[in-house]
Amino acid sequence: MLGQTLRERYQIIRLLGSGGFGATFVAEDRDLPGKPQCVVKQLKSKDIDPPLLQTARRLFDTEAQVLYRLGKHDRIPQLLAHFEENQEFYLVQEFIEGEDLSQELTPDKQLSEAEIIVFLQDILEVLTFVHQQNVIHRDIKPSNLIRRRSDGKFVLIDFGAVKEISTLITNAKGQTSGTILIGSSGYMPNEQLGGKPRFNSDIYALGMTAIQALTGVSPDELKEDPETGEISWRESAQVSKQLAAILDKMVRSHFRDRYQSAPEVLNDLQKLQITIAGYTQRFFLPSSHERSLVKYSQLLLVVLTAVVSVGISKLFQFTPTDSQNSIASVTSTPLPQIPEAVELLNQGKILIELHRYEEAVGILEKAIQIDKNHSEAWVKRGEALSKLQKYEEALRAYDESLKIKSDYSQAWHDRSVVLEKLKRYEEALTSLDKTVEIQPNYPKAWHDRGVVLNQLQRYQEALSSLDKAVEIQPDYSEAWYNKGIVLNKLQSYKEALSSLEKAVKLQPAYAEAWVERGSTLGQLQKYNDAIASFDKALAIEPDSAEAWSGRGYVLIKLSRYEEAIACLEKAVKIKQDYAEAWYNRGVVLDKLKKYDVAIASYDKAAQIKPDYTEAWYQRGIVLEKMQKNDDAIAAYNKAIEIWPANKEAIENRKQLLTKLGR
Repeated sequence: MLGQTLRERYQIIRLLGSGGFGATFVAEDRDLPGKPQCVVKQLKSKDIDPPLLQTARRLFDTEAQVLYRLGKHDRIPQLLAHFEENQEFYLVQEFIEGEDLSQELTPDKQLSEAEIIVFLQDILEVLTFVHQQNVIHRDIKPSNLIRRRSDGKFVLIDFGAVKEISTLITNAKGQTSGTILIGSSGYMPNEQLGGKPRFNSDIYALGMTAIQALTGVSPDELKEDPETGEISWRESAQVSKQLAAILDKMVRSHFRDRYQSAPEVLNDLQKLQITIAGYTQRFFLPSSHERSLVKYSQLLLVVLTAVVSVGISKLFQFTPTDSQNSIASVTSTPLPQIPEAVELLNQGKILIELHRYEEAVGILEKAIQIDKNHSEAWVKRGEALSKLQKYEEALRAYDESLKIKSDYSQAWHDRSVVLEKLKRYEEALTSLDKTVEIQPNYPKAWHDRGVVLNQLQRYQEALSSLDKAVEIQPDYSEAWYNKGIVLNKLQSYKEALSSLEKAVKLQPAYAEAWVERGSTLGQLQKYNDAIASFDKALAIEPDSAEAWSGRGYVLIKLSRYEEAIACLEKAVKIKQDYAEAWYNRGVVLDKLKKYDVAIASYDKAAQIKPDYTEAWYQRGIVLEKMQKNDDAIAAYNKAIEIWPANKEAIENRKQLLTKLGR
């Protein structure tokens, strides 16, 4: 169906997924300004037996009415159209820019407790609305929860209009039970497996999703307690007793023992927030903040539950769950003697997780005022300042931490990150050398060291450092990706391709790795494979200027100039200061003999990157074709001034001067 236009309006541009009876596509709405994208779900009626066709049509129309009603909620995609065309059924829905939760739950990354609480509140608010409409979703799972790129909120998708009909057809063809069973293994409670879903079946699925996000363990892999028959998961997570109790009640095996409604779950969270308000007022909330407790509710819930369940000393010894950072945790940092400083530190950590960096800086400053020798508070303050791009202040915070504890590996590492942002690469390298000296098995530090050495053009050393990172952590996709970049710099294209293949295998939604893979395949003259790789990147990240530019470059090699210029126009529209894309645009326009526009494109490239010797050289070639010889000589001179060893520019200038008798 790619390229086909439905109703003379919805042009199919790419496939999202397909099954036996239907498929889901991304389309452009050609009737609206800017041709916004939408999602088209197709049910193939030709695969439906005639006796079932009328039932399928009825289900399709009924579900469309439900979807239209539900789409009035901000976090449910709107139904834009439903229709039959050529005896096939179609639903058109709002396209949500973002990634589904399954893309976030990689083997080395789970959501923190603070993020789980925000996540639960997001979805429970949506479920409250859905259930009020007398609708049961029946298939809540990570792949049906999209984190919207514009605001980070979760959107609930796939209410199953086409899925329900497809299941009905499957059952009829297989002559199984007439019950329409919708859901996914591991996320369905017993009553749903028996064909009798209830409103709190959705609560069970949401609870299982939250447990997966918290533990990194898929529901099918979780064991049951042999005595109670309930899911056993707590040993796989670092979680407060209060939140664990809420999750346990969400996933009780019998629906009678479970929460009966979404508002009940929200109410339990609210009760904890009320408890927190009283607790925090006594310990660390200034009086001016007493009027703003609602603003802090999500944050303070986690503080209280952590303090109550594990105690102050245990709380302080908490180590990160991210496997790339846990090796460099601060277990050797001395425990502070002032409880209030511990409380404030923990509050600052959670504010950072919630991306509330200005507030985090203020809270951590109070912790430091109470205990100036609290090295971790200085580090966390540096982290928050770094997120605010206040790099010099962040650097001073890390230096203060290291005055207190000179062998604090995390401080040395985070200091290097800031120095890299400031492009002080030699100093960043010194900090990373110190990090790996203290903590030799810290993969993130070895990875970052490789990245810095790459910036310093010390490619063999960079490669060795990245090799060390993947030796320690073989599933480190970012290290494989950067190893591919360095190998490309060394013109070891086959080895680079192997590294990039590893990166995208470990992380299939890694758009940057697909782009670099495409560039590598281009260097190997495997142009069609390169285009396929760029297309994969664009399916993940449609606004990747690098993917559009790389695709354009490869199309130039295939002499498909009109397609190439379209790609490069897209690249410079997305990223207006992209010198390489402007340069390649000039190359295509030269091929199309559009010399004036080519000159303008080379000028743009040189304006963005004044030392872009190739842009000046190509500018000279085009000017020579236009018989603007003096301007051409000036362009060649500029190219040679930037790079005195530019043999092509030297030769072209020599030949032109000879031709002019000079």
